[in-house]
Amino acid sequence: MNKKVIWFDGGNIFVIRRGKTSNKKISDGKDDIIQTYTFSYDQWMYANNMPKRVMKEFFGLDASNCLDCPFSGNAGNGECYTHKYNQYSGFMSMLKSIKESHLTMINEAKRMDIVRMSEGLFVRFGTYGEPSLIPIDLIGAMAMISKSWTGYTHQSHKEWASGYKDYFMASIETATNDSDWRAFIVTAKANKSIKATQCPASKEGGNVTTCSKCSLCSGILGKGKEDVKILNHYN
Repeated sequence: MNKKVIWFDGGNIFVIRRGKTSNKKISDGKDDIIQTYTFSYDQWMYANNMPKRVMKEFFGLDASNCLDCPFSGNAGNGECYTHKYNQYSGFMSMLKSIKESHLTMINEAKRMDIVRMSEGLFVRFGTYGEPSLIPIDLIGAMAMISKSWTGYTHQSHKEWASGYKDYFMASIETATNDSDWRAFIVTAKANKSIKATQCPASKEGGNVTTCSKCSLCSGILGKGKEDVKILNHYN
């Protein structure tokens, strides 16, 4: 069975990877999980062709894969939690391992490989990049065959992304959710008045579980009915 599937579409490079993670918030590291990554073609070119690379420049090339996310490098404040050296170093290694011959469109064989990879495992949609750029039928197939999943998007205000509310949380920075999505509310300070479940995998939630065990952040069709809140964990 493949442990990594890659395709190219719309100026972006998509990677679906099966493996363990060292991120203790996500998993205890004992079992394989599925993680999705969306990079821009410009980021791939930068990783493979620039003799001297600068982290901020790399993340500034995220217009097509992070869109107008308020934490993006191109349109936001650059304070995405992925914009740290350890993650950046991992992204560099991943992109340098991708050959030009890998940059082909998705097809039925790749779809089948991805779904088979996902069976019975925890799926983390959007480990890097905007997950709603992945075809929604593939998202649905992965989610339904998985053990559990999580996913977040900053595109919930866009009409074209509305179907993804079945699988993803609307990531918002306001105390009130006035949409028909379930929300993942990120705040700079603790706010007890916010009507949402405290993320139990967070420091302020006591780190009592991991995302793979909890999986509350799984949209309308997943686990849980309430919104979820967390403190900004960029710093």
